[in-house]
Amino acid sequence: MAALTSQTRQLGQLANRTARKLDINANILRWVIGIVPIALLLATWQLLVTYGDIPTYLLPPPADVFDTFMTELTRGNIAEHLGLSLNHYLMGLAWGIGLGVLLGLLTGYLAIASLLVEPVVALFRPIPPLAWIPFAIIAIGINTQAAAFIIGIGAFYINFYNTLSGVRSVDKKLIEAARTLGENPVGMLWRVVIPASVPAILTGIRISLGQGWMTVIAAEMFGIRGLGQRLMEAAGLLAMDIVITYMIVIGLLHLFMDQGFRLLQSWVLRWR
Repeated sequence: MAALTSQTRQLGQLANRTARKLDINANILRWVIGIVPIALLLATWQLLVTYGDIPTYLLPPPADVFDTFMTELTRGNIAEHLGLSLNHYLMGLAWGIGLGVLLGLLTGYLAIASLLVEPVVALFRPIPPLAWIPFAIIAIGINTQAAAFIIGIGAFYINFYNTLSGVRSVDKKLIEAARTLGENPVGMLWRVVIPASVPAILTGIRISLGQGWMTVIAAEMFGIRGLGQRLMEAAGLLAMDIVITYMIVIGLLHLFMDQGFRLLQSWVLRWR
């Protein structure tokens, strides 16, 4: 019997090691496959520059863009403008996500909040964040607060409606069971509604990360210092190598942020 138990334990350990190796190999394969389209894009880019009838001042070769990237990096320009943009970005997300989730929870849970808040949000929802730029410039000025205000607007609507949908999708049987067990309204919100709404809330936050990043770049193109302003300055000088450099920086940053948040989301929802 002891020998059989030992063999069973060994088989279980072997199965666990095999599963971990398969997961590692699958991740490596996923990264390799992901590199292939990037390599094809770079090859197509180089072919267009070499054999296409496209002036290099409109489409510089990849090698020139890489040299420009290294120059901007060593001079500290990327770090400087990135720091400014991240400051705008984080400030805007903080108030947009926080207020969106809070009002979404209250509106979905309380009937009186739904009557008071939802019509007002629905009234302003069709106005895109960039349409608020003239208002922000006049009322707040060309500064960090204006950029954070514009970014937060976009993040607010996404998180408000995602959270609202999550609250209203909570299984009614869970609420009835909690009420039967004598749970008070505050406890029901904290122990039943919010945990059941977490997947929808995290989805809203992830969407707003991308939306906010696009918004901060667009907002900075109107004179607020950051990556967007650097793009516009380079475009005004027809410096396409700098323009493409910062476009790549913007795309890579969002890719890293999105992948990082996906890992966090998977860890938080590991109970599912």
